[in-house]
Amino acid sequence: MASIPDADLTAIYCRKSRKDDKQQITVNRQKRLALTDCENLGLSVDPRNIFIDNGASSWQRNRKRPGWDALIEAARRGEIKHIVCYHPDRLMRQPWDLEELLRISDENGIMLYGRMDGRYLQDSNDRYVQRIEIAHACRSSDDTSRRLKGQKQEHAESGLPNGGRAYGYTSDGLKIIAAEAAIVREIFERFTKGETPYSISVDLNRRRIKTAKGKAWTE
Repeated sequence: MASIPDADLTAIYCRKSRKDDKQQITVNRQKRLALTDCENLGLSVDPRNIFIDNGASSWQRNRKRPGWDALIEAARRGEIKHIVCYHPDRLMRQPWDLEELLRISDENGIMLYGRMDGRYLQDSNDRYVQRIEIAHACRSSDDTSRRLKGQKQEHAESGLPNGGRAYGYTSDGLKIIAAEAAIVREIFERFTKGETPYSISVDLNRRRIKTAKGKAWTE
């Protein structure tokens, strides 16, 4: 295999949107696969250049991604010429992220590798294909967000909980749990009489009464 220029200027990026999502490939498996790909490609990775965001969306505009930010800064400094990831949609799901990477590639040259292919980001054809792929990934995320918002709205209109079991109800939201319902009535009665949320939560924790998720109460 012919040697690759700047093979030692390689980074691995791994990301999972939600840690508890069992349908997404774990960041540890992404890392193992990327290391294997680097070996097959003849690339050398410094452990300091393995960037991971576990539980970070690349679609949400206000979500922090420390791993991505560190990768971009290293690439901007010219320390990264090759980026290896499980799939480009692990790296980016918004067009502006790609455009930022393309601007850096204009200066330093970046080769992007997924499990199935590689993109040289100074090549016009590869840039065109990558833009289409990221636009598709962004559309997919937009569609998922729209469906989830609609589902939550439907639940709210039907009086069903969103985001887990509501305290006082079974997981399906159809049956009342008597012991928890009594606590709910107690909380409302104490609050309407002027007691503070902090005082109520302290008392519930002292009595070892847990929330619906089995955690301590907070104000």
